[in-house]
Amino acid sequence: MFRKFFGVLAAGIVAASAFAPTAAAAENPYGDPNLVSMFDGADLTAWTSSKPGLWSAKNGVIHGNGTARGWLYYNKQQVGTFRWIFNVRQVKGNHKPTVLIWGTTDPIRDALSAIQFQPPNGGHWDYRPGHNDGGGKLFKQLSHPTIDIKKWAQCELIGDAATGVARMVCCPLTGTAVTCKGVEVLRFTDQTAGRTGPLALQVHNSGIQDEYRGLYVESPVVTKPGEFLTL
Repeated sequence: MFRKFFGVLAAGIVAASAFAPTAAAAENPYGDPNLVSMFDGADLTAWTSSKPGLWSAKNGVIHGNGTARGWLYYNKQQVGTFRWIFNVRQVKGNHKPTVLIWGTTDPIRDALSAIQFQPPNGGHWDYRPGHNDGGGKLFKQLSHPTIDIKKWAQCELIGDAATGVARMVCCPLTGTAVTCKGVEVLRFTDQTAGRTGPLALQVHNSGIQDEYRGLYVESPVVTKPGEFLTL
């Protein structure tokens, strides 16, 4: 009887462990168990802001309060080669939403001396010392239908520090959809640019209220390195 009981118990444990990867993958909508959530929907303890009062956790999103120019970077991990997925929309503002990659927190300069991507349509800027310009031929904007920045959009950035290549795909989220199939909107290439640095959200100037949710990062990239999950 005891042997039968422990046999059933062991079988149950094996069965449960067999489903563990599926449960982990189900924690995000992309089926990638290696993605790490960057925001719990409640507070910004995982993030560091350039100025107090610039951002808040509001209604399950990271909300830009529109008070001043500045940034908010993820302080739990800095990355060189990475996958970064998030949803974004603009509530109010006169400049497109902006995010920063391959910057530095030592020293801290304007915009973290980073490479700027403008989701969801692919504008850009290069804030590195000696640059501080649009980047010219280092960026390539790809033709795509214009995505309404006032509505939620999904974006995915992948970056390879060794090659200095970073790419972004985005798409509009319609209705109650939690994912969508992206289209590539922007590509950056400069082998001297890749570095380990923070992933950051940027407010370009005062008066802008951008919102972010569903933020995930994977670094090192285990699932489909060099490929998009959302394309």
